[in-house]
Amino acid sequence: MTASDPHQKRLTKIVCTIGPSCFTPDQLEDLVKSGMNVARFNLTHASAEKQLPVINALKKIRKQYPMGVGILLDIRCAQVRTGIVEKAIVIAKNQEVYFGVEKLRKVVPAKCTFISVDYSAFGKDVRTTKVLLIDNGELSFDILSISPDGLVRARARQQGSIGSRRHINMPGADISLPTFTDIDWEDIKCAVRENVDFLAISFVRCAKDIEEVRKYLDLQKSMIRIVAKIETRQAVENLPAIIGASDAVMVARGDLGAEIPFEEVPVIQDRIVAQCRETGKPVIVATHMLESMIEHPLPTRAEATDVAHAATIRTDATMLSGETASGRHPLVALDAMDRILRATEGHLRSLDTREAIEASSDAEARAEAAVSLAYSLNASAIVVMTKSGQSAQAVSKFRPMIPVIAITDSEAAWYQLSLHYGISSLWCSFEGELEDSVVRGIKAAVDAGLLQKGKGIVLVTGTEITGGSVISVQAREVR
Repeated sequence: MTASDPHQKRLTKIVCTIGPSCFTPDQLEDLVKSGMNVARFNLTHASAEKQLPVINALKKIRKQYPMGVGILLDIRCAQVRTGIVEKAIVIAKNQEVYFGVEKLRKVVPAKCTFISVDYSAFGKDVRTTKVLLIDNGELSFDILSISPDGLVRARARQQGSIGSRRHINMPGADISLPTFTDIDWEDIKCAVRENVDFLAISFVRCAKDIEEVRKYLDLQKSMIRIVAKIETRQAVENLPAIIGASDAVMVARGDLGAEIPFEEVPVIQDRIVAQCRETGKPVIVATHMLESMIEHPLPTRAEATDVAHAATIRTDATMLSGETASGRHPLVALDAMDRILRATEGHLRSLDTREAIEASSDAEARAEAAVSLAYSLNASAIVVMTKSGQSAQAVSKFRPMIPVIAITDSEAAWYQLSLHYGISSLWCSFEGELEDSVVRGIKAAVDAGLLQKGKGIVLVTGTEITGGSVISVQAREVR
């Protein structure tokens, strides 16, 4: 079996962003069949309501496949953007340009280029930065002066163009925008109505942002899991509290790299992944992973190395953004990421090294014992019978290079486990005695091609008793 053998189960999950390049049912099904674990819908340019036809099409498709595919809605939150233009504004290198709210257009000197900004406090907040970045630094401007009414005169460092509603970063500035707009709350309400699996919260600044959404979800009795996107300087400073408040974390390297010096991004990325692993929270490494594949059918060698590094530090998932949403080769990009991850995981298996991760609870201690037993017996898989998914998550924390198969009778857990390292989740009825459920679950895994008869497994089960539950770990043979 080679390192990138297609029959070797991939452990690191792949999140694919859904967009015009993969909106049709056939395209969505191709992504599912090709290994997409979580589908991300970016709500920056279109509301959840407008994307419902595609979301509902995916819901129908994923029910036809045994392994759960999650749905993630990425809420736009507080963003500073340029205004709407009929055609992109061409910018020359060293050209002087004026930025400001729309009402300041009338005071701009004749024949000078004006870029409208959709943020009323722009003139106040911009005074604490020296540079403006468009689209995560695709274009950057040195600020030359700021008038008392907030009109900014700036000089372009590069040539380029600015279209409608392009994102503006103001590195070092404390943006006074509220985290959530009315549009965001409408999207969150839609997510609850449609019972999606994950909500990603953009531009998180502190744990309070997560707690505000959590309070609303709890009132609605929603089981949606919250993904905190780390892409601001404040989020990095408040990282432990944010990880504690969230269900998962995304390292959103595009905006993060515009907010902090680019040379610090790799170190911060690895620190975020390490802290998430310590707490057992799933973590996604995102943005610019295979960026060149938006246009080209092959990744650069540097991009391949970047994806491999994410797998080496044992992130739960890597993400494709424009590569699948608007790129020319969405399936090719997914296949490329899949191949890189498989090859890297094969290399890690050959090293046969296991990292020491501390168990922080009795459940995690038993999960660690299950992993150790599986290695000792050279088991083909760890099978976890779980209602909530927590037992499977505990096993995933210890990053076994052995596949973890989570059998659950909860539809929410079935789909939400799609984000966790190494876990294949299957739905199965838990009616009757525990042993009956185990037999049905193992048969479902055999039918799905995840287990082979005659192979040894480690089985993890939970039994409810008065005052709690007892977790059992045992060795079995698939029959």
